[in-house]
Amino acid sequence: MELSGLLVAICLALRSVAYDYVVVGGGTAGLTVASRLTDDPSITVVVIEAGPNAEDLPEVFIPGLIGTGETFTTLDWSYPTVPQVNLNSRRLTVNAGKALGGSTVINSMIFPRAEKEQYDVWGTLNNDSSWTWAGLLPYFKKSELSTPPDPSQVANGVRFDSNVHGFDGRVHVGFPNFFFKQSQLWVQTAEGLGFAASPDLANGDPHAIGVTSNSLDAKNNTRCSAACAYYTPFADRPNFDVITNATVTRIVWDDNTNETLARALGVEYVSSNGSTLFVSIDKEVIVSAGTIGSPKVLELSGVGNATILKAAGVEQRVDLPTVGENLADHVHSWVNAFTSFNLTKDLLNNATFAAEQRELWFANRTGLLSAAPRSLGIAAPSNVFSSEQVTKLITQGRQSLQRFATEFANGNAGLAAGIARQLDAALDLYERDKELLLEMNLEPGYSGPTPLAARPNRTFTTINTVLYAPLSRGRTHIVSSAPASLPAVDPGYYAHPLDVAAHVGGVRLARRMLTSPPLGDSFRGEFEPGAARVSDAEIAAWLRANVASDNHETGTCAMLPRTQGGVVDTDLRVYGTANVRVVDASIIPFPISAHLSSTIYAIGEKAADITRKTST
Repeated sequence: MELSGLLVAICLALRSVAYDYVVVGGGTAGLTVASRLTDDPSITVVVIEAGPNAEDLPEVFIPGLIGTGETFTTLDWSYPTVPQVNLNSRRLTVNAGKALGGSTVINSMIFPRAEKEQYDVWGTLNNDSSWTWAGLLPYFKKSELSTPPDPSQVANGVRFDSNVHGFDGRVHVGFPNFFFKQSQLWVQTAEGLGFAASPDLANGDPHAIGVTSNSLDAKNNTRCSAACAYYTPFADRPNFDVITNATVTRIVWDDNTNETLARALGVEYVSSNGSTLFVSIDKEVIVSAGTIGSPKVLELSGVGNATILKAAGVEQRVDLPTVGENLADHVHSWVNAFTSFNLTKDLLNNATFAAEQRELWFANRTGLLSAAPRSLGIAAPSNVFSSEQVTKLITQGRQSLQRFATEFANGNAGLAAGIARQLDAALDLYERDKELLLEMNLEPGYSGPTPLAARPNRTFTTINTVLYAPLSRGRTHIVSSAPASLPAVDPGYYAHPLDVAAHVGGVRLARRMLTSPPLGDSFRGEFEPGAARVSDAEIAAWLRANVASDNHETGTCAMLPRTQGGVVDTDLRVYGTANVRVVDASIIPFPISAHLSSTIYAIGEKAADITRKTST
């Protein structure tokens, strides 16, 4: 049941026993693990979520309203970065969902999976075969309630391999009702440029082009967030409570124990009415506050680097200096052009047309708002560089490997060793053409850094060009003991030169796609970056002035050996604690070339099984 305000205090006071588990954060992984644990009626769980339940907002449930209304205002943490030295000292924003369902409430619903060999790196780094593609595939499938494409969707290019999907899970996965002509032409163009046609972008071999599945209830053409999948159908369970609009301030530790490991008694949080409350546990605290939020909760609780904690005014409880380190994020850019197509998403900027499309969607679930059009081309080094260029870049990468590992490790020798292993694994994948560098993502309309009022009143085609395999690493840390203070987020964008080279190559690839037939027949001139920017240096300068976060941050509570910078072990238990786990994207030790939500659901499903088996 969902609780808030005074009802929270009354219910907690009346409980005769503690909850078995407290889950900090009701996002993608948090709701997954909580819902699965409460499949057992004898287990009690409470989820504490900082945001509201926003499932009834049209901008949440209508696919074509992605990015409108409250989605990037009140439902978004909007974490500011520190000035990025490699991006002209700009401060960027990392978006993360602040609502029940987390980022699955505000994301683009894109639902592919990464290259299987990238998941295998997780297992190699941890010497654990259960954290590989083969080990995770059952959990990917367990999370899904898939609807295969209908004949109309197949005719529009959808391909679906039932062997890699699940049909008895909880996240509705399907395909849209509307397809833009330019998306189909782009797929044909990319195939002409050497991309294979994907049989399914979720099959672990996404070096191809195709229509991606969406986290979409195809029968009703509505978004399916983590709240839709893992909470709403189970909200009446007496053993499953959710407290919304409440912010966890710290984990409370047991001071009356002789254990060498820190043992949590529960968590302290501030409710929607401003009251500071405490909820106790019989078993565990599961931290699922996201890649930026989870290290913040740990640091506010005294788990982290002694120097950072002291500067913030927090007493150290567990010496774990790599909390908040190893941050990686995808980097978003664009190449957009004027087009001869009249039917594009740009038309939705006209209020009358947008209102008509909204009425059409409510009437019969058709029209532009029924689409979250996402045809993806996932590019490997061979799509971007010549073989000579690849060899040169890999040689340079290996020569500088130790220097960058040390630089990215923020003075921690163990983490430097762990990052060196990550960089070495990435370069190995480069050599085998398996480190998928870029997502090329066609948008049938304008997407880019220029506001509506400042750009020409024309129709556009855009290829979103996303750096998908960053070698750069950064960090996020608290700067104050005040829970309401935002952390200092430093993703270290473009800190590694291979990231810049790959992104420049992505711009060149996008230009070839926009101008090659058959899509090129509609090309009417490049808008951004602009045809005058020709050299690598000119393109890189534009990128440094314009790129944004792609909001796929990982790694800050990395699942790695403790001696190599890890924060959690392969049971996701925080080192130095007896009963605290982290379950979200922050545990990902090596970045993957995919939108993250399907992977985070798999992590949550696996974490629920692990927790049931190993909880103390």
